[in-house]
Amino acid sequence: LFWVVLSIEIRVSAKMVFGQLQQTEQLYGKHAAALYAQAADFNKTARFYYMKAQDAYYLANAQASYDDWRRARRQWDYFYRRK
Repeated sequence: LFWVVLSIEIRVSAKMVFGQLQQTEQLYGKHAAALYAQAADFNKTARFYYMKAQDAYYLANAQASYDDWRRARRQWDYFYRRK
C-alpha cells in the first residue's frame, strides 16, 4: 500500500511540475522556463545544505552546553566535597 501511495504521489507531483513548466513556458518562453527550473533546483539544493548546516550548528551547540554543564559540575564537586 505504501508503494502504491508513493508512486501515485510521485506521478501527481511530476504532473504538477510538468504543468508548472508548461505554464512557465507559455508565459516566458522555453529559455526562461529552463532558467526557472534550474533556479528551483539550485534553491532545493541550497535549502538542503542550509538545513544540514543548521542541524550541525545545533548539535555542536548542544554538545558545548553539555560540556559546560560537566565542567561546572566538576568544579562544584571540587569545592564542596573537599574536606
